Amino acid sequence: MVKIKLSYFLKTYNLHDSVVESLTFNEVEEKLSIELELCQWKQSFYQDREPEMRLGILTFSGVTLFQIKPSSFSINSNEILDANLLSADSKSESIKIVLDGDEDVIIILIQAKGVEWEEI
Repeated sequence: MVKIKLSYFLKTYNLHDSVVESLTFNEVEEKLSIELELCQWKQSFYQDREPEMRLGILTFSGVTLFQIKPSSFSINSNEILDANLLSADSKSESIKIVLDGDEDVIIILIQAKGVEWEEI
């Protein structure tokens, strides 16, 4: 695993239509883990013989902000509708991830120093 800036990650990976399976936030370690099925076929590096979906974990490190709206949410194989960079500076960057919810959308705001993708 190689930790990269959020802006570089969003330029490299297309999260649209990927499916979030679980979220785990450790405030003491400033770490957020998102287990998801990455929509592999939407990636620029995808090759036809590879599986279309790939299970893995996104690990955000140096997390200084983690918010979910609405606060009463339930992760249940939610599709990612959008993922955008909100701000960037030399120390950390912030992103907004929008998930398809049961009745409405779920908005996740994350400010972190870096992110890693690891297939499982």
